[in-house]
Amino acid sequence: MIHQVPILIATLGSEPQVVTAGLDLLRADGIDIQRVEIVHTSAPGTPIEEALVRLKSAAADYASPPIPFVFLPLEGNGKPFADTESRAAGEAVLRLIYQRIAHAKSRGETVHLLVAGGRKTMSIFGMVAAQMLFDEEDRLWHLYSTGDFLTSKRLHPQPGDAVQLASIPVVRWGELSPAWLSLRGIPDPWAALQAIRRLQFERRREEIHSFVMGTLTPAERQVVETLVTTGWSDREIAAHLYLSPRTVEQHLRAAYGKAAMHWEMESVNRTQLVALLQLYFANKLGENPHDNSP
Repeated sequence: MIHQVPILIATLGSEPQVVTAGLDLLRADGIDIQRVEIVHTSAPGTPIEEALVRLKSAAADYASPPIPFVFLPLEGNGKPFADTESRAAGEAVLRLIYQRIAHAKSRGETVHLLVAGGRKTMSIFGMVAAQMLFDEEDRLWHLYSTGDFLTSKRLHPQPGDAVQLASIPVVRWGELSPAWLSLRGIPDPWAALQAIRRLQFERRREEIHSFVMGTLTPAERQVVETLVTTGWSDREIAAHLYLSPRTVEQHLRAAYGKAAMHWEMESVNRTQLVALLQLYFANKLGENPHDNSP
């Protein structure tokens, strides 16, 4: 088994002890962090600047063995962001964290992402980046602290301090769609999101096409198409297709059962069938629904 090097990526706000406490707790749990990457805004004369100064000094506390601290300022068009409360800054957060995780994964490293520091924007986009890129061994963390450790603002927890890491569950997109794994090479997360949306749309299109053309009979297909495109009642569909209302009802009942099996649902009703198939008929995707061949 190949040993993967663990690294810590942490978001930073005005409390530098969030980063050092998280690092200390991970090491105490036997996780031998080899590098710390700190994502931060840049705001001279503010608590953020003070936090950076303290954290840079604290790097000396990890000299044996040395753990390098890498500081990653958020930037847009070559200029640093003083806060994350804007659309451009939020996009920069996702882009930077995404690229750092992607870089780590390209090196075969295990990522521990700590999103306890900074604005909610940073934690939210950090979680999105984790969903997009994490493997099974990667971890997303939050830090809880109360009491004396919280008020003292000391950088390192002492015995008895009420401070702990909490693992945040991550639904990894790679688990939901293997196609996502092929998009990891796209350097920009927004381009990657567009690519996965196209893949998901195509997958959805093929799934519906398979049901309409391969599962429904031509007679069922004709009734279903009329229902989905018009929303008519059984009597209205029957009059339009020169069928009896009973025949229309039978075709739809058969379609409900087949749809439930196709999409592995307990049951499918009229409203659900329309919702499942409206994309196909409304956008005229796939082959002609009146084609008799599957």
